Amino acid sequence: MKITKNMAYGMMAAAAVLWGTSGTLTKIAIDDKGATANEVAVFAALSGTIVLMVILAVFDKKAFRVSARDLPALLVFATITGALFSLAWYNAIDLTSVATAVVLLYTYPSMVTIASVFLLGEKMTAIKAIALPLTFIGAILIAGAYDLDNMRLNIWGIGLGLFTAVAAAVYYLWAKKFMVKYSSNTVALYMSILMLPALIIIVNPFALMETSLSTDAWLYILIIGLVPGTIAFVIAMMALGHIQASKASIIAGIEPVAGVILAVIIINEAINGIQIAGIALVIVAVLLIRFAHKDEPETVIESPPSR
Repeated sequence: MKITKNMAYGMMAAAAVLWGTSGTLTKIAIDDKGATANEVAVFAALSGTIVLMVILAVFDKKAFRVSARDLPALLVFATITGALFSLAWYNAIDLTSVATAVVLLYTYPSMVTIASVFLLGEKMTAIKAIALPLTFIGAILIAGAYDLDNMRLNIWGIGLGLFTAVAAAVYYLWAKKFMVKYSSNTVALYMSILMLPALIIIVNPFALMETSLSTDAWLYILIIGLVPGTIAFVIAMMALGHIQASKASIIAGIEPVAGVILAVIIINEAINGIQIAGIALVIVAVLLIRFAHKDEPETVIESPPSR
């Protein structure tokens, strides 16, 4: 099948929407089906990794080739941006809300911008200078940091949500180093594989062996690993073969919008006017930053594939 540019843009948008399903599916698995956030993290990652390995074994066998010298660095990379990200992401959803978790995660473009200015010597442009405070103010409104009582009640969830943004920023910056030598498929594959040992150890392998979940819970966990964890990534990679990564990254800004809308429609998640204002500020900031980077010839990593 020939993929046109318009089809590629549509595929990138579809991938962003599929990534946006992660929060709602997780909330259902935990609140309605009885799974824990840690169980979702481990078993969704495991199922997603198996599916990704099968897909790449069929369509991209070269993705399995990696230098043994790079494995230690890839292991650290996978632990931080895969295992710890995944645990923080699912627990943030459990402790706060889908809207809060997904938008706190999407503060990562601003974190990347800050890191790029101080660590990589990039210029602080006017657009970046506007976008950064918008992100900061938006995150405060979404997290309810202006309400000290609310902040105390949600401090762990908010902290984990912010950590997902830090881990995503590290993924973006560090993955570019690997992408000089390896394809995006290879980086995603080894991150998915090498994150599993840390996930299992942190969650406790003995507790995992005693896992007893309903059929419905297992179904939702498998869907989480398959849809936002694997299918969305594959679709995005296919799209990136036909459009510029910078333009694809702008389209990927649909994800937080889709995540919030799906949570409101499907699980009737309540968000107040102040949170809506905060969501709007973060999304505007994300778009500003991405448009600011649209002409820069750099590799853009769309999203941590472990969701």
